Amino acid sequence: MVDISASKTRDRKTLFHLVLSPIAWLWLTVAALFVLLTLPLAVPIGPMYWDTYIYLDAAQRIRMGQIPSIDFSTPVGALGYYLFTWGLDLFPRAQPLLLVQWSQLAVTAPLMTLVLIDADRKSRATAFLLLIPFLVFAAFPANAQFFHSYPGLDGFGIYNRQTSLLLYVLTAGLVFMRGGPRFALFCALVMLALFLTKITGFLVGGLVGLGAVLAGRISLGNLVLAAAAFLLPLVIIELGTGMISAYIRDILDLIAMNQDALLPRFLTVASGKLDVLMPAGLLLLVMIWADLNYASEPRRFFDRSYWWFGISLLGGTILETQNTGSQEFIFIWPVLLMAYDRLPQVVDRTKVTFLVLAAFCTVPTLSKVAHKTLRSVAVAPTYVQPDVPLLRNMQQVSMRPDVLERAVMLENHYATQGAAYIDLANQGQLPSWQLYSELDYQTYWVISADILVKALLQFETDNQIRLESLMTLDFVNPFPWILDRDATRKIQIGADPFRTVRQVSVDALEAVRATDGVLRPKCPVTTGRRMLEERYAAALGGRQVVALDPCWDLLLRPGMLKPQ
Repeated sequence: MVDISASKTRDRKTLFHLVLSPIAWLWLTVAALFVLLTLPLAVPIGPMYWDTYIYLDAAQRIRMGQIPSIDFSTPVGALGYYLFTWGLDLFPRAQPLLLVQWSQLAVTAPLMTLVLIDADRKSRATAFLLLIPFLVFAAFPANAQFFHSYPGLDGFGIYNRQTSLLLYVLTAGLVFMRGGPRFALFCALVMLALFLTKITGFLVGGLVGLGAVLAGRISLGNLVLAAAAFLLPLVIIELGTGMISAYIRDILDLIAMNQDALLPRFLTVASGKLDVLMPAGLLLLVMIWADLNYASEPRRFFDRSYWWFGISLLGGTILETQNTGSQEFIFIWPVLLMAYDRLPQVVDRTKVTFLVLAAFCTVPTLSKVAHKTLRSVAVAPTYVQPDVPLLRNMQQVSMRPDVLERAVMLENHYATQGAAYIDLANQGQLPSWQLYSELDYQTYWVISADILVKALLQFETDNQIRLESLMTLDFVNPFPWILDRDATRKIQIGADPFRTVRQVSVDALEAVRATDGVLRPKCPVTTGRRMLEERYAAALGGRQVVALDPCWDLLLRPGMLKPQ
């Protein structure tokens, strides 16, 4: 006879265990975020939000058969672009910024699950202390830096956030996972994701991994297995597409173009992240002192807490020299959990000092990211959306009513007062000191793009032609995605003449020359837009100039229009 009461007791225990499981909470959160991607949500527009449109450009190129680093140059690895493209196929109504942010969970959530399995066996509290920051940094599309006082979500620094989160997962695994083949495979997969996301993240991951090897966390056999598992996919991708060698060439070209800016960036990191680095420096001294005076068990020299922490800080500093806004130094969190666990139980004052300094190192970044996101969510019901129906998912942004009112006004202002902005551009100045961080400009760009699309479609109808390929003499080019056209090949996406488009190859000039329509924005004329036109000037000669509206010109490939 079945004992019904015993069966019910077991069921209740199973349910209770599931509710308290960090792995269950991880995947429930992932499921909830993916449900949100099915909805046509609008988010408050933030500074430099137009960086998000780079992913729309890349997605359209991939759909048209282009391969990153071969058919178009990229500032980072291809993984994020492919995840976004696949995500857009699954969630066609998704808000673009949210999709960029959350698509990485397809990689990080399974890897974090492996970490939580081992951490949970040791301590459920530790597992949750690893999980909670991970979920905040993975779910909230905000950087720790502030570029505007009004609420808004950060559409820039996305791949920097993705890199930092992968380093968080890697560090947590190196600290809390058990050795063995599964651990080796975990390390290989995280390093592969880092390599295909951002090369500086891969190098920092290698630095932290080297520390783990010296600490004895990875055996020689597991190291060989991890190296093989890391290299095999790269070899397959390279043999099939040639993308890996092309990606490395892109990175080397970018380094050559920007090497003069590397050293000053260390000073920028030191000043910008003083709120982390100062308490971290003091905490490092406390760790050294505690190890010398209270070490309770013998450890390898490089397995001591202060070595782990020092290497993480060095890696974080190196990473931030290549970042413009991010979730900085978040991967020191797992190291601090390990270091606290190693402190002797009887040394109360040392533990209090450790906790205070550790809080100063970690809580500000967590609170800034959470505060910016939750503040944006709180004000979102009071915000309004622009009337830009032709832009598809790009219309899913919102802003304060007065910001929208000003942005609408700017269209006519820029068109009628162009001489003032040409004068500023002639002197190497933008219309305002932080033009791209200003919410009215980011809103205006969306409104202007909708006006352009409407004018371009009308032009095609009037002249009975279809422009199969489009290019923009601006930082971003989402128009091929909006209109489902091909994008000019062999050129850089995220075109910045100061950092990424200093030189133009012969192949790129030929591709520009073959492009049906080149779109030239004029409202306002800026140094960047003018420099891009100069970079591509050799391929733009002889084109027919059509004024689509006062703020946009169409540079038409010769022979496109039929004689009247």
